[in-house]
Amino acid sequence: MIKSLVILMFSLPAFSLVITEDMRWKEYEHGAYQYLPPMGSEKVVNKVEVKTNPIVRDQDGFGTCYLFAMTSLMDQSCLKSGNCSKDDQISVLDVLGKTQLKSGNQSEFLGLNGGNLSQVIDALTKGEKVSLKFAKEECAPYQQIENFNNPDNDFRIVDYPQLLAINEIYHQVKDNSLKDGVCNKCSEDFFKDFFPFSSEMLDNLSRAATRITSINAFEEFLNEVLIPKKCQEDKSQVKLPPIGFKQERITDVDTFRKKMTELFEKDKSAAISSCTWTRYCDDPSVRYMEMCPKEQRQRYCGGHAYLLSGFRKICDDQNKCRNQYRVHNSWGKNFDVFNDSGWVNEDSLFKAYKDLGNQLVTYTED
Repeated sequence: MIKSLVILMFSLPAFSLVITEDMRWKEYEHGAYQYLPPMGSEKVVNKVEVKTNPIVRDQDGFGTCYLFAMTSLMDQSCLKSGNCSKDDQISVLDVLGKTQLKSGNQSEFLGLNGGNLSQVIDALTKGEKVSLKFAKEECAPYQQIENFNNPDNDFRIVDYPQLLAINEIYHQVKDNSLKDGVCNKCSEDFFKDFFPFSSEMLDNLSRAATRITSINAFEEFLNEVLIPKKCQEDKSQVKLPPIGFKQERITDVDTFRKKMTELFEKDKSAAISSCTWTRYCDDPSVRYMEMCPKEQRQRYCGGHAYLLSGFRKICDDQNKCRNQYRVHNSWGKNFDVFNDSGWVNEDSLFKAYKDLGNQLVTYTED
């Protein structure tokens, strides 16, 4: 009887899963990433993936998805060129420092709390094809700032004592302590008044503070402090061959699909942005979103950037087909584990891409 039941289950025709509003509220917070692996008689009939996929990283709770997406594109370009291996990833913090979003806000600066792909391209290449070099991730790891203690994935610099201290030092040195090009307050005692920095960090702070006249934004100052001098030496850097980026505005799904498959066949990923729908409740006393009354449920579109690195077509024995893309996300390996190795449905992904409004596809130029 059990054997017959198993056979019946696997011989059922593919079905369309009806998602109710309650199900969406409770389970589908991130609408772009709905997935359904081959079911019943369905089979993958067409599949193309990039071969030189960079490693999956984790942005933690910061709004740095745009940096991770661009860094992964550059990692892939470096891998393809043979200039580096998977052990030579580019430091995301170095990309952050070289992007310089110049928010000038002491409580919440844009570099760690949002940005977009075009800003990184403009900062790094100014639209030209250029040779770039960065510190290696192992030398200047992102973990220096990981926000382990923030369960709400909401970045405020005041919640991170070391980052807050560096921020305050930057503004004080920039505004008050520089005379005749000399940093009059740049002593270890001055820095230690803000935070018990390590000896290496004290050296980095001193070096950064003495360069304050040529530093235009806190992100750049943070780069000087978090990227040790040894990581900035030529022999310790990842050197990319001349690289350029192209952005295309694609607004219809057929053109989008064609472009993606063309890129994947050339062993290229593409970076896109889409809505990540986030829930909130009008009643602030409700701690768990699942308990929010229907009439008080609200959503807003939070932009998220990531790579697409594969396409597949799934059909059943009645020739009913659907399409999926493989998402290379900066949410750590758990995203792949719990989302069918990153394969998500085209209809939900493209809708989220359209909902965001910018509809740009970013990739490296030949």
